[in-house]
Amino acid sequence: MEIRNQKFIIFKTIELIERKIHLVIGTRINLLLALILFIVASFFVSFSNDEDLSAALIISSDPSAASVYIDNVFKGNTPLRIEIPPGQHRIRIAIDENYVPEYITLIAFAKHRYEYNVKLNLTSKGAYKAAQYYQNLNELEKARDYYILSTKSYGKVIPEAYFYAGYIDFLLKNFESAESNLLNYISYNSRSVSTWYILGEVRNTLNKKNLAIACYKECLKILYPKTQDILNSTKISQDELERLKKDIIKYPTLENYIRLARIYEQKGDYDNSIYYYRKAIFFFDLDLNKPYKVGEDNG
Repeated sequence: MEIRNQKFIIFKTIELIERKIHLVIGTRINLLLALILFIVASFFVSFSNDEDLSAALIISSDPSAASVYIDNVFKGNTPLRIEIPPGQHRIRIAIDENYVPEYITLIAFAKHRYEYNVKLNLTSKGAYKAAQYYQNLNELEKARDYYILSTKSYGKVIPEAYFYAGYIDFLLKNFESAESNLLNYISYNSRSVSTWYILGEVRNTLNKKNLAIACYKECLKILYPKTQDILNSTKISQDELERLKKDIIKYPTLENYIRLARIYEQKGDYDNSIYYYRKAIFFFDLDLNKPYKVGEDNG
């Protein structure tokens, strides 16, 4: 009732001003528009704190229990229903570093209802953790998908995600995808013995035998620094091949395996070359399930 009386007095005042005020040159001063805007603004401000004119805000999220901040003030966790005053508001829905926060800019009008169902996406770290979880459960396809998601999600790339995606693809016999993912990991870590070896196995399966041999040699160069010298000094001849084939029975040494592999490689006998390069690699006790550099544990 008090508000109505105030409005009556204001509009009567406007009417009086309309009647009485004129410019000196005879043009009427139209203050009506300015006064109306002033009144509307005044009422908006005075009513914005009026509980009866609040807007209803309902927020749910997937996953639930996300924190909701309105104008940088914590208001609760999803699912959440809250009354907010009319006006512009900045809303943030967040969980932790494993999920990308979502932002909403809302211009709320009195007595309106606003409802949001927010899907929170995993960060690269969150997707990587999910992949590890499913890998431990031996749900390999899900694990592989989350490793790939990790490489495409918001946040710093975790290079090992490429290795595990490639390794799982290899186990699942998705060889072309495995090759791509393992090459991506090598671009971050070119001294990963396990990656070079598995990439060699993948390329051998894809019948890219010359590329497979290149991978096995890279693997050996990391494991045994003298490998390149042995490759360079190996005499390529039939006589040397026959001699080494006899010696390997009595002296199955690492160097003899490398030399035999090299001779077969140069002769174009890729199958035998691969056989002896692989024999040389397994002189070493390796855990091929983890991406690591020699002398360092990066897994």
